[in-house]
Amino acid sequence: MYLYGEAFSSLRPKERIWDASLADKITGLASDMSFEKAVGYANNFLHRSGENALRKKTIEEFVERTGRKIDSAYAQLTDSILSTHDIDTETGIPDAASKISEKAISPSNTGTAAKEEVERVASLYNEGRGERDRIPEHLMTVLPEGKTEDCVYIYVDDVLTKHQKESRSPGSKRTTKFVSNTVISIQHEDKRYNIAADGMQEAFKRLMAFLMVNLLMEDRQLIFITDGATEIKEYVQRYFWFRPYTLYLDWHHLQKKCYQLMSSALKGGKKMKDEKDGIERELYGILWAGNTKGALDYIAAIDTKHIKSQEAISSLTKYITNKMEHIPCYAIRKGLGLHNSSNPVEKANDLIVAHRQKGKGMAWSKEGSHALAAVTVAGINDERQDILMGAMPRFAFAA
Repeated sequence: MYLYGEAFSSLRPKERIWDASLADKITGLASDMSFEKAVGYANNFLHRSGENALRKKTIEEFVERTGRKIDSAYAQLTDSILSTHDIDTETGIPDAASKISEKAISPSNTGTAAKEEVERVASLYNEGRGERDRIPEHLMTVLPEGKTEDCVYIYVDDVLTKHQKESRSPGSKRTTKFVSNTVISIQHEDKRYNIAADGMQEAFKRLMAFLMVNLLMEDRQLIFITDGATEIKEYVQRYFWFRPYTLYLDWHHLQKKCYQLMSSALKGGKKMKDEKDGIERELYGILWAGNTKGALDYIAAIDTKHIKSQEAISSLTKYITNKMEHIPCYAIRKGLGLHNSSNPVEKANDLIVAHRQKGKGMAWSKEGSHALAAVTVAGINDERQDILMGAMPRFAFAA
């Protein structure tokens, strides 16, 4: 959060707020707090009051215009980069005629963790565990990525905020609508860059451009960790068809989904609660070990006296079956110090959207939501003031 006193104390009382430096401060305030509070801070430090005071509506409109300007700068830069590589600027999807280096198409740094190290980690994990909870021997031959410095980790998610209610005719049905912002977090070693866009296609276009211009596909592995949404998987396939990549299901989303389905599937009264909790823990342990076949066998063998809904059991079986190719051995990955979670994009979602847009009673227009996300992500990437001064985004990890 800005040090508001320092940000505004040196400004002249009647200085115009459309100055790039001051615009950065104003939008920074609006990214951190409500428009009501932001206009209060701005007027206090600008010594404005009465007729000379900034109004809440003025700040809202200014942030929306600024957000459109920033988003347009990201879009223009994206199209410029894609054009350089002969990639269709409408979709951002490479084709056979695109100019993509051989190092990006067939990266040489596709090394895996050492087999001996994987076996060592698995053996330590299996010590003292029953047969059902152990890592199966065949999973010890499925080697995950090796050096993380040779990998680029990409986390993708959609975050929804409540849409402002539109006027409706008397007697018509009231519906709750949402505004969607797609957020992508890119991590290489200890550096991170965030993308926020209106929709999955625009977000993936910017992701493709960012990876291209920073040479992040050349001789590097791409590792996607997501919540398992089918739409995200389809977009990854659509955009990165020309090169190898790996997609993993985030452990916390797997566990959460299984918990939801198990809660619907199993009886949970006072007499059955302990047994239900035990069944859930057993399933989590089997899945943590990456043993999807064992998990399906375990579910199929649950005593009917514990089952409340056979339909929910079938849904759980279907879910694990559909996701099993993206369920790794989380225990081995943790033992090797590799990523298991999509926490980076969850944190980015909170910083870019949820922190400001998901408060109690808040609702947003599509334009207002995307504009605020744009000014916020540009601030997090340390690019906002440069864009407001007329420069293009650096589109690079912060130094």
